[in-house]
Amino acid sequence: MNSANSYLKCLIGLLIFVVVNEQVAEALEIHEIRWGFNDRPTGYHINPVTVLVENPDPEPFEGEIEFHQETFRGQQIDIALSATTYIAPFEKKWIQYYPYFTDFNGNWRVSWHQADIQHSQTFLAPLPVPDKSLIQLVTPGSLSHVIPSVKQFPEDLYPPVTGATDTLQEVILDHIPKWEKTRREAFMEWIYSGGILHLFNNSNGDPLLFPEAYDPIKRDASPIYYGNGVIYFHQHKLSDLSPAVLRQTINTNKHYSVTPKNRMQNNYQASETDVAYSASTYGNAFEQNFDEELLATLTELSKPKQIWYLIFLLSFIYLIIVGPVYYLITKYCKHNRTFYLVYGLSTLLFCFIFLIVGRYSTNQTSQIHSLIVAESLPNHKTNISEWSSLGIVSGGSFKISHSGESHIYSTCQPYFKVNGFATSGTNGQIQVDIPPNSFRTFFHRARISNSFLETNLVSFLANESGLETLSLVIGKEFPSQIEQAQFVFGSKIYELQMENHQLIYRGKSRRLFPVLTKNPLLDSRYIRPRGLLPFVRSTDKKQDFDFERFYPLLVQKALNVSSDQINQDISWPDHQGKLLVFAKIPDSLFPETPYIFKKEGLILYSLDIPLSEHGG
Repeated sequence: MNSANSYLKCLIGLLIFVVVNEQVAEALEIHEIRWGFNDRPTGYHINPVTVLVENPDPEPFEGEIEFHQETFRGQQIDIALSATTYIAPFEKKWIQYYPYFTDFNGNWRVSWHQADIQHSQTFLAPLPVPDKSLIQLVTPGSLSHVIPSVKQFPEDLYPPVTGATDTLQEVILDHIPKWEKTRREAFMEWIYSGGILHLFNNSNGDPLLFPEAYDPIKRDASPIYYGNGVIYFHQHKLSDLSPAVLRQTINTNKHYSVTPKNRMQNNYQASETDVAYSASTYGNAFEQNFDEELLATLTELSKPKQIWYLIFLLSFIYLIIVGPVYYLITKYCKHNRTFYLVYGLSTLLFCFIFLIVGRYSTNQTSQIHSLIVAESLPNHKTNISEWSSLGIVSGGSFKISHSGESHIYSTCQPYFKVNGFATSGTNGQIQVDIPPNSFRTFFHRARISNSFLETNLVSFLANESGLETLSLVIGKEFPSQIEQAQFVFGSKIYELQMENHQLIYRGKSRRLFPVLTKNPLLDSRYIRPRGLLPFVRSTDKKQDFDFERFYPLLVQKALNVSSDQINQDISWPDHQGKLLVFAKIPDSLFPETPYIFKKEGLILYSLDIPLSEHGG
């Protein structure tokens, strides 16, 4: 009998072991991961990371798959990125995330729940590079001509979300991609924002004939300037060109949105042994940690401020009471119950005092401070880059979301864990825990269906020294209250005056170079200690949300340059100018979070103004 029971127990254990191992074997499998466009992410940018997931189970998978960075000890860093996905049985699917990378690599974990079991897999990311990418877009599974030193990128993995292509510099294309509307619009907006597209004849040697949806690529002239970008038509097949000839073909008459002339001359002297298609050809270097610096500055404005000197004073009084006072009571008191009564009442009193002071010594209004660069796009759309700090008094779990067509969120915290998750796409949002009297910073990219700047060029005249005459008629959607309006042309920034629904140049200008080399965040006026005790609340006005403090940084972002990329000869191309309008952020661009009662922010609207027949 005992032998039969033992046999039955062994059989049941074996069945349990087989079932458990069968569940593990049928969990999702990750076959491939692509880091950025060039198999290496670009530092200090949002990068697309694409993961190939297979469902070997006969049941479909539907749920959340998260992606986050962690330390080498397995502790989470930054916020988790989440994607809701459906994978049919025995099918494979690419899932794309948009994390923020700094200048170091680390472990990244993909995790999901399946059959009430937590699964995960870790990957070591490549070391980020300072260069933006040059890629060749190819049809998935095709045998395209391989170009040395140029990575091939499948066109079906091209990000459909605005803001995910900031690390892409140039694209080589010899066919017409078969894209849906969202991916096609994201590609055209990438060109408009400064991308460089090289078009070659197809495999039959015929020029590419793009449909109307790809306007202005369908034009025949070369080059075509489209916003800040440029399109080149090369009358060759890729397979007919040697690597050296192809390199020379691409580098000849290179277009720059903003042109450092000295570095441009040095580029043509590069050796053939150089990595020709690296964005380092354009003099790029690691940008300063702009996003983290800016978010840290906004934090000082939005986080709840407490009266620390009062708290420290009360703490000192409490120490006096629990020390000498309690000693005297125990020495001269005849009954122990008197000591315990005094001890209990004084403790309760100070607990109540600290509770009141901790709660009401801070500003009781949840507030947000934001900076936005709004780039006008074709078809009455706007590309948004936002840096925000949200100060919360009550604490809790908050959903941060904005109106718009597509969104990417990041907290840009490469050293700390952020409790919550972020999603991207049409319904992108951040769901995050914020402790009481605390704050949360975030970086946000979006595209919205609204055009804030509507202008018509009335008159324009320039000579060798710069702008002589400029007049722009503004439309109905133009911001009603503006801080300043400027026009970038050549190597100067020109001040514009508002007169009778027009923006007119009246002779005031300044050089572009000093503006682009200034970083007010490093100004000693803003970082020096205030008073003898740094914990005492300051009453000076240097912490105010003033325009001059952030003006150079917003201009640098609007022109897509940083201080380490420019020299004295920097100038804007002659075929176009850029209108810059500074104003207060409209309420429609703040988060749709109902707990925010105080909203402050500055926005820089940017609009490209064609000035010649090359204008797109």
